[in-house]
Formats: sequence, structure tokens, C-alpha cells
Amino acid sequence: EPCWRMCHCPPAIKEECPASKHPILPCWEIEGTYCKLQTESEGVSGTGIAICKVCRVYKTYGRGRPIEIKLFGKGINSSLVSLERLARGKALASSGERRHTDEKDN
Repeated sequence: EPCWRMCHCPPAIKEECPASKHPILPCWEIEGTYCKLQTESEGVSGTGIAICKVCRVYKTYGRGRPIEIKLFGKGINSSLVSLERLARGKALASSGERRHTDEKDN
């Protein structure tokens, strides 16, 4: 059974996730799967495998083999995720500035 079914991924995530685009490899061997995206001090990384070690997909099919990423550069574009977070941060800062300006006007 594919990981996106086992993990009940919504269609929007399944469509973007490289696990569904490269089903010949197990998801734990693919960089940038949705579940591997995690925030690090330098930004977002798609290489974290800690989640794989506790995932039901790996536990069912991994047979205890070491986890090694074999497919790089095909994952969810982590730079887009970083840009989205930056945009959200700017939007929050902007709304804070507007509130401050509104308070001055009163």
C-alpha cells in the first residue's frame, strides 16, 4: 500500500509529494517528501529522516534496513516553503505596523 494512503495524505499534498511521483522508490529514500520537511536554523530541510524511523510505512516495509536517501532534487521545493514563511512573517509585521499607525491616528 502506498505511503500516501497509509498516512491519509490529502490530495493536494499527495499531488505535490515526490513519493507519489516516484513510486518505484520507498518514500524514506526520497528527499523532500512532505513528511520530511522540517524547520532547521538555516531554513527548511527535506532530508530529515527521524520521522521515518517512527513512521508506520517504514516500520511496515523498511525491514529495519538503514535509511539512506537515494533520490535528491525531486522533492517539494523547500525554497518555496521558506519564501511562504517569509511572506507570512512580513504580512504579520505589516499588520502590526498598520495597527500602530491606526493607534497614532486616534
